[in-house]
Amino acid sequence: MKRYFAALVVSLALCGMATAAQTIQTETFGGIPNLTDTLTFDEFDDLGGTLILLSIQVLVDLDVSGGTLTLDNDAATPASGAFEFGAKGDISSSDVSLLDAAFQPVTAEVEALTTGAFALDPNIGDVSGDFDSSGPDGMLINGGVVAVGDSGYIASALFGQYTGLGTFDVDVDVTQWSDFGGVSGIEYAVTPLTAGGEVTVIYNYIPEPATMSLLGLGALALIRRKR
Repeated sequence: MKRYFAALVVSLALCGMATAAQTIQTETFGGIPNLTDTLTFDEFDDLGGTLILLSIQVLVDLDVSGGTLTLDNDAATPASGAFEFGAKGDISSSDVSLLDAAFQPVTAEVEALTTGAFALDPNIGDVSGDFDSSGPDGMLINGGVVAVGDSGYIASALFGQYTGLGTFDVDVDVTQWSDFGGVSGIEYAVTPLTAGGEVTVIYNYIPEPATMSLLGLGALALIRRKR
């Protein structure tokens, strides 16, 4: 009786180990937007079918810092509204489908933005094209340090695209972004910010049942041999 109990304990321990198995790959990108980069990841090696892929998680992180946005009201009337300044990024691939269980993009476009409001007086003496940031009819916005991210899980129906001994590419596209609501009479200028980040692919997996059974039988055989 004791030996069968011991075998059960060993089998449960093996199952516990299996649920924790994962492979994590992270690739980085960076530069001055607008920028594109191609990141390469390894496919999931199921060791000849002895490993079962449970889930594929994809994570995207985008960090931006610096840069400036100048707003200059050249109109004869006051101007006010909201501004956004920073960068937006997304991922795509021509090798694999980056879709979730609802067959929607596994991650949304990530937006690393400095936001706020502006209220500018009517134009005071400056001319079109001088991009004068001095008040009260102009302002200078300094880009902050902003970090954002998104993640999701690939649809299980697509796991076959990710399984094998090869690689696949993920393309990153980061665009500098500025917006002030299209208020008439305002001219604007930007100095580039710096953007960087990473894309992570995580494979979660377990040994397939037959493999687990063999491990359990092996453990039981060892126990019997000791007796």
